[in-house]
Amino acid sequence: MKSALFIDGSYMYEAARRMGWNVDHRRVLYHFVPQDQLYNAFYYVPITNPSDERQHKFIDALIFMGYTVRSREVHGEPHLEALIATDMLTTAPRWEEAWVASGAGTLAHTLSALRAMGKEIHLIGIPDLTDLELRNQSDHFVDLRELREVLERQGGGRRVYPDLELEAGESHLGTLDEGI
Repeated sequence: MKSALFIDGSYMYEAARRMGWNVDHRRVLYHFVPQDQLYNAFYYVPITNPSDERQHKFIDALIFMGYTVRSREVHGEPHLEALIATDMLTTAPRWEEAWVASGAGTLAHTLSALRAMGKEIHLIGIPDLTDLELRNQSDHFVDLRELREVLERQGGGRRVYPDLELEAGESHLGTLDEGI
């Protein structure tokens, strides 16, 4: 069975911040889908500061790990759901199940359409960051908090999470280069 992985980077950052531990993106890539069954792994990254070298290094590391990275410069709240929905719907003929890390309720209709096509949808996240209708439109919810031993990044110290109120010029992605 071919599978696809769709990860909203902003969502994963916020989930990690709330859980208090760093997610190892390489482990995510290998934990949910055996590599011989992986159609593609998409990772969606908002670019909050195009001159921030840390963001570029993080994107390069994701590509090196095997992700197909979709990025877009954003000002304010990153809303990449249209990119995610488009990729999910246009690639659907190539996979049977999807693993989706997002909490955006705006994706609920996309998940509903995919399930109507016979696709199996696994939603990855934490309950307090995940829209209830999105959970209702998935076949299975995987709580990241239960996977700490499997997905936590080892070594390299702890990531420092800035307050939610960011100052001008500060990156919404925080110190993601430490998460590599």
